[in-house]
Amino acid sequence: MTYRTRMHTRFSVLASVCAVVLVGCKPASQDTDKRLADYQARLQACVDSMENKTRIPIMGGGEIDTSRFAFNVPHMNVTDEGECGAVGFEAEFYWTGEKIVPNAPKFTSLHPTQIPPEWRRLGVGASLGNRRLGNQCKEQFDPQKCPDPNRKPSGPPPTWPENLTVRPKAYPGLEMRLQPVRDPRPTGVTFFMTDWPRRDGVTPRTVICSPHEVDFPIHKMTIAELEQLDFGKRTLPCDVGYGSFDFKGGGARISTGTEALRDIVPALKALQQYLSDSIIKED
Repeated sequence: MTYRTRMHTRFSVLASVCAVVLVGCKPASQDTDKRLADYQARLQACVDSMENKTRIPIMGGGEIDTSRFAFNVPHMNVTDEGECGAVGFEAEFYWTGEKIVPNAPKFTSLHPTQIPPEWRRLGVGASLGNRRLGNQCKEQFDPQKCPDPNRKPSGPPPTWPENLTVRPKAYPGLEMRLQPVRDPRPTGVTFFMTDWPRRDGVTPRTVICSPHEVDFPIHKMTIAELEQLDFGKRTLPCDVGYGSFDFKGGGARISTGTEALRDIVPALKALQQYLSDSIIKED
C-alpha cells in the first residue's frame, strides 16, 4: 500500500468517525430545540391565559392580586405537569411620606413629569415563594424540603461595640458599624436598621449604598464626621437585599437612592405591608 493510499484510508476512517459523531449529536440537538420550543409555547399559553385576570395563581399555591400593580401579568412559569403560576415580578413604587403608590398614572393621578421631588422611588425585584410547601413545613418538618428550624440565623450580629457604632444625625433609625481596623480602600457603606430586625427578631436589616468616593470618602472620615454625614438631595444608588426584605409569600431586592435614607425604614415597612396585602392566602 502506497503512502498516498494509506493517507486516503486514514482520512476516510476519520471522516466516517466524524460523520458518526455529527449524526449522533444532531438528534440530541434537535430534541433539545424541540423541548425548548415546546416549553416556550406552553409558557406563552400560560401567560396569555392570565391576561384578563386580576387574581393570578402563584406557583406552588396562593394568588397575587395584580389590580394593585402597574403590570398585567407577573413573571410566570409552567411545569411539565401543566401547572401555570407566578414566580416573581418587577415593579416600581413611590413612598409619598404617607403611603405606597405604584408608579403609574392610574395610581398616582399624575403625569410622570409631575411626580413631587419628595416622593421616594422604590424599585422591586421580587421572588414569590411556595406557600403550600411553607405550610407543610410548619405542620411537619421534612429535612429534605424544609430549612432547619434550629439553624442559627445568618447575617450581621444583633449588636455592635458602642465605640465602633455611628448614628448619622440625618438618618434616624440607621447606624453604621466600623471595624477595629478600617479598610483604607474606598468601599460602599452599610447602614443597619436598628429598630426593625429581620423575621428572626434579632438580626438587623441592612441597606447598602455606593456613595461617590470623591465627594464622600467614607473610609477616611472620622466618627464625628460620619455622624454629620448627609448625602443631601443627590441620588446615589442604594440596595436592600433579599435577606433584609421579606413579605407574605416572598422576598425582594429593593433599589433606591441615598435621598430615601431619611425615612427608609417607614418606607420599607409600608412597602412590605403593601406587598403582603397583595398576596391572597390559600384556603
